[in-house]
Amino acid sequence: MTALVFVLGLVLALCPPPAGDPVAVKAALPAAEPAIAFVGVSVVPMDREAVLAGQTVVVRGDRIVALGPAGEVAVPEDATRIDGAGRWLMPGLADMHVHTWTSDDFPLFLANGVTTVRNMFGSAMQLEWRRQVAAGELLGPTILTAGPIIDGDPPVWPGSTVLTDPAQAEQVVLDQQAAGYDFLKVYAGLTRPVYDALVAASKAHGLRCMGHVPTDVGLDRVLEAAQATIEHLDGFAAAAQREGSPLAGKTDFRSSLAAWKHVDDERLAALARRCAENGVWNCPTLVVLQKWVGPEQAETLLARPEMQYVSPILIQFWDPETSYLAKMPAEVLEATAASDADRKRCVGILHRHGARLLAGTDMGNPFVVAGFALHEELANLVAAGLSPYEALRAATSGAAEFMGAADEWGVVAAGRRADLLLLEANPLEDVRHATRRVGVMVRGRWLEQAELQGQLDELAARFATTDDAATQAATDAESDKATEPGSDAGTGAAPEPADETSPRR
Repeated sequence: MTALVFVLGLVLALCPPPAGDPVAVKAALPAAEPAIAFVGVSVVPMDREAVLAGQTVVVRGDRIVALGPAGEVAVPEDATRIDGAGRWLMPGLADMHVHTWTSDDFPLFLANGVTTVRNMFGSAMQLEWRRQVAAGELLGPTILTAGPIIDGDPPVWPGSTVLTDPAQAEQVVLDQQAAGYDFLKVYAGLTRPVYDALVAASKAHGLRCMGHVPTDVGLDRVLEAAQATIEHLDGFAAAAQREGSPLAGKTDFRSSLAAWKHVDDERLAALARRCAENGVWNCPTLVVLQKWVGPEQAETLLARPEMQYVSPILIQFWDPETSYLAKMPAEVLEATAASDADRKRCVGILHRHGARLLAGTDMGNPFVVAGFALHEELANLVAAGLSPYEALRAATSGAAEFMGAADEWGVVAAGRRADLLLLEANPLEDVRHATRRVGVMVRGRWLEQAELQGQLDELAARFATTDDAATQAATDAESDKATEPGSDAGTGAAPEPADETSPRR
């Protein structure tokens, strides 16, 4: 039972969605495409640090079709007018590191202005959600997704693609490309020969590698290979140890936490410059390790108001008595908390030396709540030394640029996808103002904050009536499905990470 609860979220991610998924919020498709006009609004375009006052922004279908001074842009006769006076309009936000296990996450994303997510461990289920969202059949954020994690043997996570033979690397790339995944996710257990073969194959076939720094590979090789992203600041502490450090050369997870206290900032700066030169982006996910807490603090986190909107399946996965955090030695949790300021300093050094950053949360891990956590991470980026504009850029125009979609989303401009936030205060003055929403537009559909809150309230009411028997029945059903022949999980592997001290995905 403990093992089952531990990876239930992962099991759900690896199973196809059941027919008639009751948690899906269906999008009502209009027969026509009436216009919506934000009139007299201050636009925060996010392609530059600026506020354009007194603008009219016209949306038709899922596109911004006009933007300009209110006196110069005609409002179509069929348009629904939204008063923008004293309000700010900015692009929707992107959480660039999530693990979404259930479509019950989608209302939380949208209610917090998250209109795009980069999912970092995918399966057929996420591909189907991606299709449904794009087709307007399911209301949720636009989904960009990896396939199954590519790891060594044994893999940390059940359901990963195990790759130990360099000669098989190209076939793994071709298989994930044929399945339709957007990029590859590399993980900790890959050997150097396998990693090199995988990188070569990914470049040959145009499917970028993103993810961790494999222990056997090291940060130096990852930077040399120009891996598209490094998640969680992986490898930086080990690679930047000062002369005489007692932890130099040690790569186990406990040492990597303690190593932050022995980092040479000049070496970090040199690594940051190499990131910038080689086009390697970093997604620090500071918030996830801030949630690595003991049982007493875990109970406090579970009492936070947003927890009422979290699926009971995830709440079970996060149980302080059974989750992977419950198995963490106290000294690991203490070292994690003690290194928070050091990780923030690393982010600041990366930024100052030109390394590009993405805003991501590692949502799905304990107490990292969909949508809500991104605003915590934006505040973390500001605390690390970024301006509000620079932090927001990591979740808007910068994210779109990284994904090769700068002409598609991430800014407020004619021709871009109509993913927008209407705010009561200027987010460039205080990044927390991005939480002061009047409403959210996702692919041209306008959702006032009252409607978004209503969707959250519906979730809370449904979750409040979910009894233990129903939750256990759902758990057992999903577990059975996960080990059916031909399923995406289907390995029969014990549902525990191979290394309980490094479970981040």
